[in-house]
Amino acid sequence: MRAVARIAWRSIGRSRGRSALIVLLMLLPVAAMAGAITLLATVSPTAEETATHRMGAADYEFQGGGDEATTDALTAELPQGAVVEPWSYDVAPLVLPGRTISVNAWSMDLDGLARGKLEITDGRQPQNQQEVAISAAVAALASVGVGDSIELQGWGTPTVVGLVEDSFDIKGRLVLLDASVAREMASGQRAGASPVWLARVPGSDDTFIEVACGAIGCVFSGYSRHYSPESTDDESSGVLVIGGLALVEAILVAAAAFAVSVRRRQRDLGLLAAAGAEGRHLAGTVLSEGALLGGLAAVLGVAIGVSFIAVATPWLDDLTNRRIGTVVLNPLFLLLAGGVGLLACLIAAAVPARAAARLPVLVALSGRRPPQSSARRILAVGLILVVSGVVLTSTGAAMRLAEPTNSLSMLMLLGGAIVGVLGFGASGPWLIERLERLGLGLPPSVRIALRDTARARSRNSPIVTAILAAFAATVAISAYFASNDAVNAAHWQPWLRADQIIVQGEGADRAGSDAAAALNAFAGAPIPWLVGSDGHQVFVSIDDRQTGEAWTVTIGGSELLKALGAESATADLDEGGVVLLTSTGSKVPENVKLVIFDGDTGGELASETLAATPVATGLNAGGRTDAVISVATADRLGLSPGETSTYVIRLGQPVVEADVAQVAAFAAQQSNTWADASFGPPKPQELFRFILVAISLLFALSVTGIAVALGEAESRTDQRTLLAVGADPGIRRRIAAARAGVLALMAGLLAVPAGLLPAWGLLGSRNAPFVVPIPEVIAAVIILPLAGIVGALLLTRRIPAWSALREAGS
Repeated sequence: MRAVARIAWRSIGRSRGRSALIVLLMLLPVAAMAGAITLLATVSPTAEETATHRMGAADYEFQGGGDEATTDALTAELPQGAVVEPWSYDVAPLVLPGRTISVNAWSMDLDGLARGKLEITDGRQPQNQQEVAISAAVAALASVGVGDSIELQGWGTPTVVGLVEDSFDIKGRLVLLDASVAREMASGQRAGASPVWLARVPGSDDTFIEVACGAIGCVFSGYSRHYSPESTDDESSGVLVIGGLALVEAILVAAAAFAVSVRRRQRDLGLLAAAGAEGRHLAGTVLSEGALLGGLAAVLGVAIGVSFIAVATPWLDDLTNRRIGTVVLNPLFLLLAGGVGLLACLIAAAVPARAAARLPVLVALSGRRPPQSSARRILAVGLILVVSGVVLTSTGAAMRLAEPTNSLSMLMLLGGAIVGVLGFGASGPWLIERLERLGLGLPPSVRIALRDTARARSRNSPIVTAILAAFAATVAISAYFASNDAVNAAHWQPWLRADQIIVQGEGADRAGSDAAAALNAFAGAPIPWLVGSDGHQVFVSIDDRQTGEAWTVTIGGSELLKALGAESATADLDEGGVVLLTSTGSKVPENVKLVIFDGDTGGELASETLAATPVATGLNAGGRTDAVISVATADRLGLSPGETSTYVIRLGQPVVEADVAQVAAFAAQQSNTWADASFGPPKPQELFRFILVAISLLFALSVTGIAVALGEAESRTDQRTLLAVGADPGIRRRIAAARAGVLALMAGLLAVPAGLLPAWGLLGSRNAPFVVPIPEVIAAVIILPLAGIVGALLLTRRIPAWSALREAGS
């Protein structure tokens, strides 16, 4: 054992660069696991913290049903000595110059049972309904501080008397109202959101309690302070599983590095065998090397992961949007993370160790590359695995489509994804073997790279598998997100056209016209309310008895139709008809009945039948109108435009945030006026997809660089020979670039079908459309090979002229 360990330690010292590379490969996943486990333990709130955030200093939190659920009703049903306090939560519009923004409006007594739910960071809590405390986010939005005033629709302009913070949502937009608001809601004196009651009940520790209000019929249900959140052990176990998958990638690359080590030590191993060493001794030298490097990687990985979280603690508050305390360690899971790293390094060394043990002595002493068997057998295995992956995926999708709760179907989908990736990876050696034949007629550097890549299958196959597995996961996740985005886009209903901006409020007409002129808009027009001949406001509607639809009517001309996207119906409007703005261009009667109602009583004043022209716009002007009649028609009916609270601007090109901001600046100059636009269905995964592709590219390029470096180390003798016979010193760069491009292209081409297979199965199990993520496919088959080629050209050094004179072992 000592002799074997000494030989392994000597080998590590003689190949410090390769040894450091293996340590780094294993260290990074271990550090990521240790850091993630520590991060979970640190940022996950304790049961006491969760209970305090939910119910302050109370023992119970109750919610009631029905109008009869009041503070008095709950107090009467609880044991004598119980203390009950209500708190309420609602949403209120915060009025800003030119815009309104929704904020959370809470009401509670922070000196009572709600103590600890929120924290006053400056000033004090409100003491009457003309005072509020606001969060830092609201203060920044409104540009106010303690002593200033804000405007809340429905609440007036209360004075800010303090700054408040929710420790579980430090960036939240929160306004704290006086506790009397919650008391009024709980007693039924004020309409609004349903209140929540906090109660202190002596001597009870039930996790769930239900209180009936006797003959009244209301029921209060709630949780006690002893209700504990789920443990973070499940999340830590998930981290270990994901980290283990990442270590599989590292195993593949490290196995290639150990294979190069065995190849370079081939003659030394032959001398050991000739001196009487058995196969298990030769294998032991390689495994000992893996154990020493894996142990070092495990210790350093855990230390670095924990240290990184400790250093990042000051920034965790902003990253998690929660107040975080000191670093919390989970010794058991940290030990498991290190153990997984050590085991992974041993697995990576196992296959090269087996090859070293089976190496014939004469072949080892000759220094020649051992002959390799044909890759046809493993190709057959790979094809069988690919077919099995397709069968498992399609079967799992069909089973889940028939029974969505079937857990076996998910196992089949997951198994199909793994088997498919392994199958495509197993096809790599056969494809690499074919590369040597493709070099005929190509430049010497490319021909040499193809030959070396094909002859070193034991080193290059794990590299290709590692890259394709990483990029296959990226393609699968991106395909899932792209398909979800397609579904959302298909079901999303815009409330404005993509080229429209709507201005609403008291000064909408003035602000809208000024903004339309400043933006050189394609069209802009007001949407007025209608008044009768006596100047009294009326409500005009068109009721279609066949479809059950009702259209509200406004007055306008060609400019309004252009602004609404209905300019094709200008001639019909001028002829005295009514233009109906439909969402789908549904068929409507040729003639419709227009009815005029009294604006106060709702009684019918008059009616008339008009010719109807439907125009499919897909939406309406912010819900303000669904039909347009001309000024001449309105005069004939005794109608005229009244107050304008809506103005529609159509730019002629898609609206961007800068356009809305410019219109909002004009709206801010008017009283109670704001602007808005519809920017299309949200795509929250786009940033994540970009980050995922960037990480995959960096990983793939790093692994490709490792493959190139290992190839350079193994082919150093060949390079010296090339230089000795007069080759250009720059050929080394070209060979390295060709080798990088070949490996990256092969891995990218295999990653696309390997990634699309599980995504197709998962989406098929939901009966959802399947969308190929084109950017990710381009990144895999074009950007990755090109980046590998450019990186190798830039980072590979030329062969020095004196290198041909160096000894092989120097």
